[in-house]
Amino acid sequence: MTVADHVSAAFPFVRAMSPAARDRLLGAIAPKAVTPGTDLLRPGDPVDGVYLVRGGAIRVYYIEEDGREGTLYWVEPGQSCILALNSLFSEIPYPAFAAADKDGAAFLAIPGGVFRELFSHEPAAQRFLFDQLSVRVFSLLQLLEQRMRLPQEERLIALLLAKADGAGIVALSQDEIARHLGTSREVIARLLRNIANQGLIESGPRRIALGDIERLRARLSRADS
Repeated sequence: MTVADHVSAAFPFVRAMSPAARDRLLGAIAPKAVTPGTDLLRPGDPVDGVYLVRGGAIRVYYIEEDGREGTLYWVEPGQSCILALNSLFSEIPYPAFAAADKDGAAFLAIPGGVFRELFSHEPAAQRFLFDQLSVRVFSLLQLLEQRMRLPQEERLIALLLAKADGAGIVALSQDEIARHLGTSREVIARLLRNIANQGLIESGPRRIALGDIERLRARLSRADS
């Protein structure tokens, strides 16, 4: 496959662009890869490009006054960071932290001027941005609702279900889970013990096996209702 084929396969909106616009985009793209934990953006940074994730993930998070972190969302393959897009078009500083997740991140960097130019006359680029916006707004509203309505144990269950792989394994440490949920490792350890004692998970170092996914989903559904 050519570079153009790889990019189009990862980001279908590129295929829908006019040939001239597609050539302009492909000529400006710079492939990048960063190691786990590498900072990409911090609060107050100017945003001068668009990042299209093609491997790994970028974690977007905040830090509270007491130093605790909380995850807002992950930017995963096929996606872009909507906060960065908003900062680019609004010319306002980035409002959060963005760093490569535990497996690092591979992405395509597009200069801001090029993307703004394409956005001004390419419907495919416009649809891509609006699709990213709608998906992210929905997920942020879900996160806000969870924080307002769900007890900590149910919020933990929601995270485990979201991060489990196809075999029902969550490869996160207690410290990482605590950072995602904005709490302490001690609290997470207690909550995991409670859930394990109910026969719903098996917890080990950097590995949590979801033993009864249907019961976990049912538990979350009851809490949401």
